[in-house]
Amino acid sequence: MTKANSLSRWLAAAMAALMLLALLPARVWAAESTAYDTDGATAFTFTDIAITAKDGDYTGYNIDGTALTIEAAGTYIVSGSCQSGSITVKKGVTGVTLVLSGLTLTADGTAAIACNKSSGVTIVAQDGTANILSDTETNNDDSYPDNTNAENAVIKCKDGSQVTLCGSGSLTVNANGKNGIKSGATTDEEGEAWLVIRDLTLTISAPVNDAINAEASLTILSGDLTIDAGDDAVHSDYYLTVGAAGTDGPTITVNSCNEGLEAADLSIAGGNITIHAGDDCLNAANSDLTGYAFTLSISGGTLVMDTTSGDGIDSNGTLSISGGTVMVWTNSTADNQPLDADGTLSITGGTVLAAGGSAGMGITLSGDSQPYVMFGSTGMGGMGGGQPGSMGGGQPGGSSDGTTPPEKPDGTDDSATPPQLPSSSDSSSDSRPTPPSGSNGSQPTPPDGGGGTTPPELPDGQTPDQDSSQPRGQIPGQMDGQSGSSISISKGSTFTIQSSDGTAVYTGEAVYDARFVFFSSAAMTSCETYALTSGGTELATATAGGTGTAAVTTPDTSADTADTHQTSDNHAGLYITLGTVAVLGAAAAMVVVVLRKQKKA
Repeated sequence: MTKANSLSRWLAAAMAALMLLALLPARVWAAESTAYDTDGATAFTFTDIAITAKDGDYTGYNIDGTALTIEAAGTYIVSGSCQSGSITVKKGVTGVTLVLSGLTLTADGTAAIACNKSSGVTIVAQDGTANILSDTETNNDDSYPDNTNAENAVIKCKDGSQVTLCGSGSLTVNANGKNGIKSGATTDEEGEAWLVIRDLTLTISAPVNDAINAEASLTILSGDLTIDAGDDAVHSDYYLTVGAAGTDGPTITVNSCNEGLEAADLSIAGGNITIHAGDDCLNAANSDLTGYAFTLSISGGTLVMDTTSGDGIDSNGTLSISGGTVMVWTNSTADNQPLDADGTLSITGGTVLAAGGSAGMGITLSGDSQPYVMFGSTGMGGMGGGQPGSMGGGQPGGSSDGTTPPEKPDGTDDSATPPQLPSSSDSSSDSRPTPPSGSNGSQPTPPDGGGGTTPPELPDGQTPDQDSSQPRGQIPGQMDGQSGSSISISKGSTFTIQSSDGTAVYTGEAVYDARFVFFSSAAMTSCETYALTSGGTELATATAGGTGTAAVTTPDTSADTADTHQTSDNHAGLYITLGTVAVLGAAAAMVVVVLRKQKKA
């Protein structure tokens, strides 16, 4: 065999191998990219009086009593128990993997773990280990202004830091000072900031303030989270993404809080979420942002929520439900609704039950909607959700004054460049991104005849007493799908919504006393009559509104999932695949050159 033939065959085999690698699922590669290597890792043991480094003399760190400072990239394993200690990653240090391997650490008056500005850290709860991080009440500079070491969180991730919490072990966070976990802001000086939580059993007790608080971007992809909070369970000033399309998503159980999940842009694509709240269960809002186009979208997952005195789901802009199962109960008056949107409210998929204590809860759906019924609503009262362009949220995707909201973050690998968030115009500033300018408060000009002076003309031959546009069986003032009779369902009782042939489309137990029930499902058909029954008694009937028979659709969540750091899996695989394609191209070119030379020879 000639040398040329041998080389060409070798190159052909290499190409075949590379092609097989390119066809492997991206997720396989991504999983390997997040693994850590304990070989050569630096191991530490905490005690109440000292920190000892195991197995040799290492560099890249500094020990001061029971305070450990990490000064260089690498893998660091920490274990032991200490009643007054801390771990700090130095400013600007990236490529740090901090492995918690049976660590019980209390920080006295500061953070147990602090990731300083512009740092890049992966915190891993090692498989089979239980880890507990706590602080003291003095870790709050509001209550203790003289404490210059206060970080206001058990785990503090400062401005520009990029931090991932993960691992198959467990982590318990006891926040006695202020917040459980705090992620900083994106600034021109420090760079992009984000926090990602995945594949972790995480328990947070934060009776003073928020369990998790982020100033830029927060993504919860998977894992099992149990939360008790004095204020918000999970809060982000800008972006909060839960779950990802095509995955099971996280399990989030909020036993107590003021507000449950809150962000200016809140997107839920999957997960099993239970929330018991004192105020809003879900909230798209930020009082510091004027004229912002707030969005709240649910495209998957199972959400079971109740509130004692707030709205169930509240958006200061748009609210859209396109998939998943949503059950929300309010124990409230007409001032608080199970579904509340200042802008447009749309339900185009999934199963939605919204029930409350007031008979005055009205819901206005905008645009095409899947079939729905309302029982017990005596008027349109209270709901903020209106038609497109109504006050507050404006048109979907824009603010009420036409300003353009900040772009959502682009997906990326956890180890790569983080998503872009709005930047401050002042490069010397260390503040949060500057929000869009506020609304001028003007209202859209109504169409002709809609200004409240001249009523629209009726069709020929029709008098005001013969409004043929009124749906059959609907009393004046009602919207489609709304019953005209009052209802009363007792807390703890079982109730059923069934079609005219007796087929149950929903059966459940009342969380609170209710005089209002809204239900929407793809299993329903518009214009059909549905009955609400309890204890074998028919309480009310309603004709389903909406457009036709709702199709079971898979929502386009590409924009949502691209906004999450979950896409680290997908993007890591993409980058690898693209690199492989490039290698394949080069190999093919080499084969062509060799074959041409062989032919000439």
